[in-house]
Amino acid sequence: MKRSFCIAITLVVLFAAQACNDTRKAKNYNDRTLVDDTGISLIKDGIESGNAEVQLSQLAEKQSQNPKVLEFAKMMVSDHTQVGNELKKLATDKRVNISDSLNNDHKTILASLALKTGVEFDRAYMQVMVDDHHKAIEVFKSAANNTDKAVNDLAGKTVPKLEGHLEEANKICAGLK
Repeated sequence: MKRSFCIAITLVVLFAAQACNDTRKAKNYNDRTLVDDTGISLIKDGIESGNAEVQLSQLAEKQSQNPKVLEFAKMMVSDHTQVGNELKKLATDKRVNISDSLNNDHKTILASLALKTGVEFDRAYMQVMVDDHHKAIEVFKSAANNTDKAVNDLAGKTVPKLEGHLEEANKICAGLK
């Protein structure tokens, strides 16, 4: 009897542990998210990269003396805050667990940029903006044909903005060399 009870308890614990390993679980671990993995990736990566670009651009507003870089940084803060808010609302609506913290790569970039000044800062900041926008465009384009209409709509309307940011970042970056 004890042996059967121990086996039953072990099985319950194993099933519970396996259930906690499901990446599509929502915050309360009872409801599943309402989007597929591409939608989850768009929401999580979009929020993380958007937060990084806002923080990097806020640093640029303090560190840069170049009017074009300052104007670009203000646009980044405004546009990425707006898209970030839309992504957070989508995350709530679709039950996707999100984090507002930056990944280690972005933390390292932010720390590195904080040590630079003048033209050196401007070049490094604009190159980061070019690189990050390439990555963001890939993420948003991969979700542009998502089966979820809300994900599809947000991705579709955001890609042109990101492409505009990338074009402007490339122009400014080329002018700094």
